[in-house]
Amino acid sequence: MSSQLPSNWITQHCPAPSAGQNHALDLACGAGRHSFWLAQQGWDVTALDRDLSRVDHLAHQLADQSINWQQADLETGHWPMGNQQFDLIVVVNYLHRPLFDHLRNATQSGGTIVYETFMTGNEKIGRPRSPDFLLEKDELKNIFADWGIVAFQQGPVRHGDSGITAIKQAIVAQRPLTS
Repeated sequence: MSSQLPSNWITQHCPAPSAGQNHALDLACGAGRHSFWLAQQGWDVTALDRDLSRVDHLAHQLADQSINWQQADLETGHWPMGNQQFDLIVVVNYLHRPLFDHLRNATQSGGTIVYETFMTGNEKIGRPRSPDFLLEKDELKNIFADWGIVAFQQGPVRHGDSGITAIKQAIVAQRPLTS
């Protein structure tokens, strides 16, 4: 579908959907690589981005997948999802810190967030370079400290023999069940 493969962190750490728990949000979905992959896994996906022009809609139609494409600028101060909640939220290569409270609230009780993006140190090897778009050490772990942390990693990312390609931080956190 999308020309890029989904992130290994996402494919290795996303839970499988279950009956009644199959609503996923792909935040800042870009060209839709994770949206397509999630839909193939059985998730009912809401794919949200400020610019959906990079999505291969023909491939989406041919694949007959359940993806609800929504275009909205996430950095206006307005949360476009209202009170909707999701069983899974996926965020890759995107950071806008004012959204963290919205992401926490939009995760269903017992739901999971899978987040992976660049962190401090990446500015030495590539983009992004601005501290506004780079997580600080342990930042995701601190933001989700009151949730169940299923997996966490930070530091250099290598792809094959090409050496370090990025400095990233990633987390899988499950929102506690509420009674």
